[in-house]
Amino acid sequence: MTALALSLSLLLAAEDAAPPAAPATEGQRWSIVGGRTAGAGANVVEAGLGWPGLYASFSRGVLGNLDLGVRVSFNYGFEGLVTRVLPGAKLQGLVKFRLTDSGPVSFGLTFEPGPLFAVDRFGNGVVGFAIPLGAKLGVSISSAITLGFSFDVPFWVQFGGGGGANVPLLPGLGLEYFLKSELAAFFKTRMGPTIRPGGLIELSFDAHLGIGYRF
Repeated sequence: MTALALSLSLLLAAEDAAPPAAPATEGQRWSIVGGRTAGAGANVVEAGLGWPGLYASFSRGVLGNLDLGVRVSFNYGFEGLVTRVLPGAKLQGLVKFRLTDSGPVSFGLTFEPGPLFAVDRFGNGVVGFAIPLGAKLGVSISSAITLGFSFDVPFWVQFGGGGGANVPLLPGLGLEYFLKSELAAFFKTRMGPTIRPGGLIELSFDAHLGIGYRF
């Protein structure tokens, strides 16, 4: 009886010392559609396909709440404008900063500057520079599912004749499903007006299916 009592005491002490498991509703510790970052020393690769093109990116957690990275895009739609079907490319730096992460809810900010290139229907080159700012709110529904709500202002400037400043205002939605804790499939979309030079307003839209992998 003494040995049994001692064993039970040791077992209870071990359970008390162990950290409690995170509730399933808190989800995974990183996110593409939400505000969570990769985490210090971790990396995330991401790839997406849709409109206005396809892209691949790499990010590294330099701090627990800060990711830095790079994205390369090859587009057939010019900056998501639904009336501008032009081939082009974009190279961007990526900054993601997690402001808060409490229970199932996370919130972060993004900054993704970089040059953009396209070819118009007359074969002329179009050159510009993008300075996108955004906010991401993530809500974990379960350990496998996260909903994302975003608002982006992917401001960009077109150089040369007929150019100028363009101000898109794009609310968005996203959904990611974790196949494993390190592998997620996602869908994200955003849509809204772009205020173009001269006060012209055009519709901008983008939507991508993709995968992300953390290692």
